[in-house]
Amino acid sequence: MANVILLRHGKVQGEAALYGTTDVAVSDVDNQHLVTQFKAYEQQRSGKCSHVISSPLMRCKTLATKLTHALSLPAPSMEPAIQEMHFGRYDGVAFDNVYQQPEQWQPLERFWRDPVQHPLPEAELLTGFSYRVNQAWQRIVEQASQQQDDILVVCHGGVIRMILAAVLNINVRNPLWYTQLSIGYGSLTKIRIKESQCRVNYIARPIHQQGIDHSSTLPDVLLEAR
Repeated sequence: MANVILLRHGKVQGEAALYGTTDVAVSDVDNQHLVTQFKAYEQQRSGKCSHVISSPLMRCKTLATKLTHALSLPAPSMEPAIQEMHFGRYDGVAFDNVYQQPEQWQPLERFWRDPVQHPLPEAELLTGFSYRVNQAWQRIVEQASQQQDDILVVCHGGVIRMILAAVLNINVRNPLWYTQLSIGYGSLTKIRIKESQCRVNYIARPIHQQGIDHSSTLPDVLLEAR
């Protein structure tokens, strides 16, 4: 039995935009802040991470590398399948620039309302994104099922959303899944793996608000009631 801890990267540098595969950075100060907070989280909980998996995009890779140094762990494994969704022509384009062109802004609004029915031009399809993330997630689950130590996965908000949809059997075509769930920067989502079965312990907890975490040692019946 092991846990997989999903850590979303910190706030990126740059204007407000859809940052998918555009390789933007997080400031050194913000990354170091997350490292300090995660070290404190590791020190107060019952389990320990022995391996780090990361999206290869800079906003995750840099943080993952800093974390492995701080925790004296092997270098992180890069998993290309857990990089963020590609948003096509809108990827990395500042919203302020798009807003001034109504014919360009309207497709963006339609996408926000229903991303499956209104995909962005030249973008990765949401169903395809879900499929590739699920394939990576199955590999992570298989690895976690064969070890006792926890795995830390440094990735993106969209990736965490797709993993949760797979674990909770939620239809990714439902627009409410994208408007009613917030996954903040630097938040933690914890999933318990036992004999390839997954159970969500918590979703998108701010890392600085972590209390003492005894969820790894609670009986299953108590976990179900929490």
